Amino acid sequence: MILILLSWLYIIFTAVTFGIAFSKALRISRLDAVVTPIIGLFDITLFATIWAFFGPIAISFHLVLLLLSLFIWYKNKADFAMIWHDALTQIKSYSLPVKILLAVSSFLILAQSATLPFIIDNESYYIQTIKWLNRYGLVTGLANLHLFFAQTSGWHITQSVYSLSFLYDRFNDLNGFCLLLGNLFAFQKLDSYFKNGVRPDLVFGLLPLTYAFLFQFISSPSPDFPVYIFAFILFSEYLQNGRSKESFIIITLLALFAFFIKVTAVILLLFPLFVLLQNFKTLKKSVFMAASLGSLVFILFVLKNMMLTGYPLFPLPYLRMDELDYTVPSIIMDFFFSKSMLNSFYILNSAYDSASLSDLIRQYFLHNGMSGYIGIVSVFTLLITPLIILKKRLPKSLWAVYFAFIVLVVLLCYSSPQYRFYVYFTLFFLLLLTASLLTNPKWILRFYTLNIILIAVLVFVPLSFNSFTANALLTQNSTFHLKNLAIPEPNTRWSQEFRGFGVGNMNYHTPVDGSFFWVTGNGELPCVNKLQVDYFEHGFFYIPQQRSIDLNDGFYAQKVSGHE
Repeated sequence: MILILLSWLYIIFTAVTFGIAFSKALRISRLDAVVTPIIGLFDITLFATIWAFFGPIAISFHLVLLLLSLFIWYKNKADFAMIWHDALTQIKSYSLPVKILLAVSSFLILAQSATLPFIIDNESYYIQTIKWLNRYGLVTGLANLHLFFAQTSGWHITQSVYSLSFLYDRFNDLNGFCLLLGNLFAFQKLDSYFKNGVRPDLVFGLLPLTYAFLFQFISSPSPDFPVYIFAFILFSEYLQNGRSKESFIIITLLALFAFFIKVTAVILLLFPLFVLLQNFKTLKKSVFMAASLGSLVFILFVLKNMMLTGYPLFPLPYLRMDELDYTVPSIIMDFFFSKSMLNSFYILNSAYDSASLSDLIRQYFLHNGMSGYIGIVSVFTLLITPLIILKKRLPKSLWAVYFAFIVLVVLLCYSSPQYRFYVYFTLFFLLLLTASLLTNPKWILRFYTLNIILIAVLVFVPLSFNSFTANALLTQNSTFHLKNLAIPEPNTRWSQEFRGFGVGNMNYHTPVDGSFFWVTGNGELPCVNKLQVDYFEHGFFYIPQQRSIDLNDGFYAQKVSGHE
């Protein structure tokens, strides 16, 4: 915990200083302890992405980052001090119960961040993606080694900045810091509701009631998680302040950052468009600034994808760059993005082709554990929300959020309806329903207290989740131990040995235990499961090969001779 807290102080300093500079460049006068560091993280992520095209996110990057941060701080000391003075003044104004709940929830976030990662994708590609960024930056054709590495998210680039791998090998806690910002945001809104009685503030002030779900994401850098937090802040900005020029730019920044982190968050780009269409006369002078930011993000997104895969719009399998020698073979792309593969998280590939629509619906809702439960709740919120908005005469702007939810659900039904891509909308509308029923401050604090107790149990007491998932790796929660007060757990929960193998001109490391087909864990670079290499060789007749003796030059897929 102590080491993680120290790393968070570094994140705070660099993110806030860059946030101040970026805000001023974009003519955002509002500086605070939540939005400003997020803007700073966005700025640092763009900077790190550009850097990664030319070299690793290593100590040289941090020397530049720290020097720039110190320079910006020196030029803006008054603004830096004002942000923290205002935040502390606001916290001091909270009632004693609210202060205690804020302190305890923040402590639990820090404690959970020190536990073992819970998300299985951490073992398949998060660790390796970040390790490649720290050692080499963005690597040409890396997707040919393991296609999951093509999913190098903007958030993984941000985490590669703050993994500080040249100092320590257990910093993997950017999501915890993100929730810390979300926690501060939620308590600001809760206090505002208690003092002013503004109902929309209560919706966002109830965010900690979802922590029993969200806590499972914060001990690894899942790119889904920051989308959830940024979406809630974006919704608040849109519903409460959406007409001003500053809010338009802030909403645009949040939406672009979320998109750069996770392509399924493209739906959030509807919100700056809504604001622009509703207030074009007052915002038309800001269009060029927003378009320039959008163009920069899109160019980096395309260049990153081209370098990793040869597909500019990855994960969309279009505009394939055949002239590049490292472009992922189309047969492999077709395999990964076939309907059966995209839905394999809840129905076997072999059963997908013969399944009817009713079979798919029944399998998703009735036989898929957590995904099915969340799916049922999501359908319920879709049905009940219009009634709540009409009956309670809630702001019409809520219809825009509801419309975006509908559009996203429809898009996912035609691609991959995994709950993690849409669940933040479900949580928002569930909190909207809760806020219409739970309005008494005393009862709100009682529910908060019960929720904090539940979170503490999840953090400190081992529990079984067998009834929620069939995945053996996810059947038990990650808990905090006394030693974690000083030393966080490793970045991987997959403790196993690795063995060296070779294929063609490439030597690689493979986990000895191959029970999980996509696993790479924390193996030395390059690392890929031998089962996967063999499967691709015999199933698609391609093997990964190095483009030179230097790993920095990347990989290509070689057609295996004799399999024409």
